[in-house]
Amino acid sequence: MKKERHSTDREYFTTIHAFVRMMLLNNEFEEAYENIAIHLFPLYASAGQRRAGNIDTYELEQYGKHLYALDEDDHLITSCVSIALTIQSVLFSSGCNADLLIGVKKIDDKLFSHAWVQLENGVSIDPNNKNKDLKVLQTYNMTDYAERWVLSLV
Repeated sequence: MKKERHSTDREYFTTIHAFVRMMLLNNEFEEAYENIAIHLFPLYASAGQRRAGNIDTYELEQYGKHLYALDEDDHLITSCVSIALTIQSVLFSSGCNADLLIGVKKIDDKLFSHAWVQLENGVSIDPNNKNKDLKVLQTYNMTDYAERWVLSLV
């Protein structure tokens, strides 16, 4: 039975990734990010009342690795941004306010960029483990985007 649940969770995670990727493909990044944050904010705000459980960060990292594997096998198209945003979305809908970070570093006269998620306690979730020695250029926080949107309505 445990194996069945794990498979269902991977399928759920893959479905969320498909939604995130569709949003990223159909909108500019900032607009897609804001829309995702706005639509998930009620889940974030109600996580305590819904008794949303803590999410195992190791499992999230494994699901991210699964998405990268699907991409390698040409079953799915992913990017570090789409996977990081999927991880952040799952955390946010469970009441965890994490940051999506985008960093860069120079390798052989070329810029390398990467996205990953960082929890409030400083723990990073990076299925490809490529965030070492990167300078963070941008930080995205879903609560900030949702609150900014709410304030724009007033």
